[in-house]
Formats: sequence, C-alpha cells, structure tokens
Amino acid sequence: MRMLIGTITIVVLLAFLAPMTSVFAQGGEGEVVLPEVDPLAVVGDILTAGSSTVGPLSERMAERFRDEGYSGNITIDIIGSGAGIERFCVNVETDIANASRRIKDSEVEACRANGREPVEFRVGTDALAVVVSAANDFVEDVTLEELALIFGTAEKWSDVRAEWPAEPILRFIPGTDSGTFDYFVEVVFGKDEGPILSASNLQLSEDDNVLVQGVLGSPYAVGFFGYAYYQENADALRVLSVEGVEPTAEAVDNFTYPLARPLFLYSTAAIMQEKPQVAAFIAYYLTHVNEEIREVGYFPANAEALNAAKRAWLQAMGMGEVVLPEVDPLAVVGDILTAGSSTVGPLSERMAERFRDEGYSGNITIDIIGSGAGIERFCVNVETDIANASRRIKDSEVEACRANGREPVEFRVGTDALAVVVSAANDFVEDVTLEELALIFGTAEKWSDVRAEWPAEPILRFIPGTDSGTFDYFVEVVFGKDEGPILSASNLQLSEDDNVLVQGVLGSPYAVGFFGYAYYQENADALRVLSVEGVEPTAEAVDNFTYPLARPLFLYSTAAIMQEKPQVAAFIAYYLTHVNEEIREVGYFPANAEALNAAKRAWLQAMELVVES
Repeated sequence: MRMLIGTITIVVLLAFLAPMTSVFAQGGEGEVVLPEVDPLAVVGDILTAGSSTVGPLSERMAERFRDEGYSGNITIDIIGSGAGIERFCVNVETDIANASRRIKDSEVEACRANGREPVEFRVGTDALAVVVSAANDFVEDVTLEELALIFGTAEKWSDVRAEWPAEPILRFIPGTDSGTFDYFVEVVFGKDEGPILSASNLQLSEDDNVLVQGVLGSPYAVGFFGYAYYQENADALRVLSVEGVEPTAEAVDNFTYPLARPLFLYSTAAIMQEKPQVAAFIAYYLTHVNEEIREVGYFPANAEALNAAKRAWLQAMGMGEVVLPEVDPLAVVGDILTAGSSTVGPLSERMAERFRDEGYSGNITIDIIGSGAGIERFCVNVETDIANASRRIKDSEVEACRANGREPVEFRVGTDALAVVVSAANDFVEDVTLEELALIFGTAEKWSDVRAEWPAEPILRFIPGTDSGTFDYFVEVVFGKDEGPILSASNLQLSEDDNVLVQGVLGSPYAVGFFGYAYYQENADALRVLSVEGVEPTAEAVDNFTYPLARPLFLYSTAAIMQEKPQVAAFIAYYLTHVNEEIREVGYFPANAEALNAAKRAWLQAMELVVES
C-alpha cells in the first residue's frame, strides 16, 4: 500500500511567532515543533491559578520567560487544583488553570456553561511522595492497602503492622481543593473521601510547606505531597517505597510507581486567540518545559503526551485542517477484524461498504456485540484489529490492554444523540427532565408516579444491554453511574440488538426506551423522540452538547497493529478522511473539526509520519 503525505495549511496569526518552516518537524522521534516565540515581542499580562504542585513549575517557566525579555506580569496563584479550575471555569477570572489531575466532567460542564471550552495541555509528570521524618526508623515500604490504613482507620502504627510502635499516627495531608488530595484518594481509597477525612490526628493544608514542617515534628508523623517538596527537604525526610517500587524517573514514566500522576495546564482557544500573550506563554512553556522540569523536581511527560499537548495548541490557534495520506482501496490487501458498539456498527458498515465499492477486495468483519464486549475482545482476548465504542475507553480497560501489550489509540469519528422514544400511539409525553428520566427508567412503577396527569399505567421499559456503551452513557448521565435503580426497575427488557428495543417500544403506548438516534430515524414514522430538559436532539444542539444526551463515537486500535497490518491503517485513514461525507446518511452527526483533527493527528503519530507545512 502506497500513501502520499498530506499537508496542513498554517496561518501565522501572531506577531510574536517567528516564521515557521515546519509544524510537524522531525525532532528526535517525530517531535511536534511549535512556532518559535520571542518573549521580547510579547505584551499583556497573564493570570493563572491552581495546583500547588504545578505552581513551582509554572513559576520556573515564567521566570525564564521574563529572563528572555517578557516585560508583562504573570500571576501564579497557588490555591489547589479544584479552586484553580473553579476560578477558571466558574468565576471566569483567569487565563490558565494549573492542575495536578485531569479536569472533571462536572468542571468541564461548568466551563461550558460560562462559554469556556477547556483545552488540555499535559506539561509533566509528578510522583506523590509518601514521607516520614528521618527520625522514623521503622517504615521503609508500604502497600496501597497499608496506606489506606495509615491515612484512614488505623489509630496507631501497630494497627498497621504489629511490629511497628504502638504510637498514634499523626497525619499531615493536602487540603480537599488540592489535586494531590484528589489523586491520592482516587488511588488509595477508590474516590471515597470518607475514611481519610474522618481519620484521627489529621491536619490538612493547601500549603505543602506546612505539611513538611508537620511531618518533621515527630517520628510518628506521616504525610504525602508532590515529589518536588520531598526533594527540597530530602535531608530531613524519608520517602517510602509503595508496593516495593521507589519513585524513580523510570518507575514514574512507565507508571509502575503506583502514585505517579500527570500535570496539566488548561486554557481555551478563545482566550488564546483573544490574548496572544497567553498563547505565547503556553507555546513557550511546551517548547522548553523539558529543559527545566527536572530542576523543579518533577519528571518530563513522555514524548507522546507532550506532542499531543503541542497539537492541541496548534488546533486551538486554528492552524489548519489535518489532511491524511491518500488511500487507494484497490491497492489494499489483507482482512480487517472489528467488533463493538451497536451504535458505531452501522457507521463502520457504511464506511466498509464504500471502501469495498472503491476497490478493496478483502474482508472487513464488523461484529456488533456492544462497546464493552468489543473492547474486551480487543484488549483481553486480543482477537480484533479495531474496537468500536460509543463511549470513551475506561481506565481499567486501558490497563487490560496494556497488560496484553496493546496501547490503545483513540479516534473520534462522530457524535451520536441518544434518543428517548415512545410509540407514536403515546399521546401524553412530549418533554422530560433528567430527574424524570431517572424515575421513568428507575423507581416509578406507573406513568402517574412521574407526573400525576399521566396515565396510571405500568411503564414498560426497553433498554440496551449492560455491555452497551449506550447503556453506560445513559446510566452515567441520568443515574450518576449507579446501575442499581435502572437494573432493578420493573417491566424491564434489555437487549444488545437495538431493533429488538424498537419493536418493544412499538408494542405499547405505555412503553419507553432509549438507543442511538440513528435507530430512531429508521423508525421515525412509528416512534416519537422526546425532548430532554426542553432541548430537541437537533444537529446544532448535539454539536454544542446543549442536548443532554449527546455523546462521542470512537474507534480504537494500536500503533503496533496499524504498522504491522497496513490494511488496518489504510481503513482507519480512509474512514477519518471520508466519514463526514457519510455520517448524516447513517443518522449521526459529524464530530467537530477539532475532534476530527485530533483523530487524524493520532493516526499520523501512530504511523510515525511527519506532516510538513
């Protein structure tokens, strides 16, 4: 298979950017090179706030930026990741949020409610250090289970291991607004804050120096914070191994150290385009961060993560559509195996049909078995080349993939709206709230239990099976990820086959169901789609996610599969290139330009190709 390298048209918008000879320039292993920034030419102030962990790194980068000529003011308020994101998303006060954890879905929604679409930039990696005083002579290594005792229910050290002293455990931890706190609770307590916040002898502080001093005050004290703060006090503190692994550079980079975590900046395309100084600082930061990060006490982000951040910068600055290599289906040989989502399935079938019509003579298998089952066949059984999913792959599934030598690469291919439907014979339901949906598909027995004016007739429910990404997504949005209410509802039928659900809903005016919008469209003459929170699932409402049940659609493969099986790489490239020409005919909505460009860049990165300007 022969592929020709495409081009990206770059428009240099800002005076502080030096002329560019390349965007995706070959620097080491396919490094993305951003436009060069001249700090002397940058004017205007920059406001940032957030993580006490990212703060020192941002201060270092700001100092270098000033040393090279920037004369404006860069404010870096250290208030914790949560508070920093709140100032950015809710208060709309800052240009950049610093975070030592990924932004939460609820925070993204808060941003969007205020007209801000956050763009993520990974800038490094931190290891949380669990520390004791140098005077502590009994703790060397702990397990995650022991950490849950040490920072939770254990009163004395001897409650953890009998041979340790029968002395009270004195705990010093970051405040609840800190990304450090959030990350530790997620890893050690499974996101349940209860045990750590109810522990005895507990002091919380957003100031890591307070925590250091607290731990230094007693051989029976223990704390955790960013590795950099340990390094500053390494002569007086001892860092503990976790699960037998020390927080070395190698262990942090490959995430074998259990308490390694990524570090982020967040801004928006609008801010970066309206305030050139913000775009300049972020570009400078991403370009030079690896020259400074070890001095601050952190570890570089891996090349793939840093390249992704640079691509996000280019996309935010509107620097052109990504054009993939041209694929000639006649020249493609070899079979392709895919499995997964019943929602993505019809789109993949449409693209496979077009691929064959243009000359491909191999076999493309598209098994429709649900997102979860498809990802399992891809990650655990290692049977397929591509997984189709109507939800993002879960962390546990990524780990299952990695355990089998597969590093999943994500390709966003479109957007679906979940349709909540009733029969055309239903003459009483027009619009529902999310709260009413939780009753309709949960605890309500009769329609009149939801609204008194509705019929006192049993609700007949038809929903996708639990392996379906449609099911997962609906449960996440409507029930806050708690499957209990929907699975214990009366008059419930589940099926991985959406056609079964359609027929079930058509069978009674008191039936209700949900599935992908495409399946509603195929039966629009007999079904009625409901508005949710007063919003119909129109193209505009889905694209801007004002319709509450809009969701992205994905393909997953790996760089190794794509490089070993050129037919897989060819089909994905063809899919991404032509999907927007077909997707509306299938009943879905195109992914926005930013998401589709990101998918194309992921393809280029997986194939280790360089795109020249």
